[in-house]
Amino acid sequence: MKYLAVLFWSIILLQMINFVLNSLNGGGALNYVTPIFGAIAFTIIIVLLDMVIKPKKHDTKEQH
Repeated sequence: MKYLAVLFWSIILLQMINFVLNSLNGGGALNYVTPIFGAIAFTIIIVLLDMVIKPKKHDTKEQH
């Protein structure tokens, strides 16, 4: 569920960044696909980082 929240907010924020940068560039047609792919890539990176950083269960018992 937390990864769906990451995906949702990354899509929202990247669409806003896309809109602002498109407006600064003089308008034109908005590209909706590129921010969605960026949000999916960002979510995959977050999932991988969470798997790498998360401590193993048996490691926490050995530490004092």
